[in-house]
Amino acid sequence: MHSLIAPYAHISFGLDGTLVHTIAEYRHRATSRTICECGGAVPSDADIDRFWFETGRGRIIEEVFKIDVDRFWKQFRLVDANEARGASTFAYEDVEPALQRMKQDGKIISIVTGAPERIAQMEIAKLNNSPIDHCFSITYSGFDEKPAPDSFFHVLEHLNCSAKETLYIGNSNEDALYAHNAETDFCTLSAGSMSLTWRNTRSQPFIHWMS
Repeated sequence: MHSLIAPYAHISFGLDGTLVHTIAEYRHRATSRTICECGGAVPSDADIDRFWFETGRGRIIEEVFKIDVDRFWKQFRLVDANEARGASTFAYEDVEPALQRMKQDGKIISIVTGAPERIAQMEIAKLNNSPIDHCFSITYSGFDEKPAPDSFFHVLEHLNCSAKETLYIGNSNEDALYAHNAETDFCTLSAGSMSLTWRNTRSQPFIHWMS
């Protein structure tokens, strides 16, 4: 096992952009349609990507899309149907063997995501029965969205793990802040590249990182 992962008993992941990828065309189309149907301001593709991958989604909805947050989410849930989203979402090809290797090495594996439960389960199904010990959807859970750390503390308590023995792997500044606020170590996964960067200093392909 690579020395980078060896000290940790618990490896926790984000989901979309980390273990699976929703293609840009779908992200842009679904978000633009929602904004249009709510009468908001037409965004750039860059603004939509910020909405998907950065922290402060509520602020982006209000200040950039010019829409009430509750109204936006109500409409987005209608637009973002499981069938359409599922046809545009794919697992990174080396994720399954990497997760299998982690489990063989005795790691506890969890997923903590802001995706609603129905979307999270659809995306997890694309991992081909990879060994996930626990998945937690923050949406509708009663916890604040990332990067507020309370949901992560909840997962740690459920798994009887400490922050010190946990590594959180994500793909965005929101994920980095989430781990920071939970006082756990963080490794970033650049969306689309399968390249991990340890504290922004070390980068290797995901499958080699596990070897």
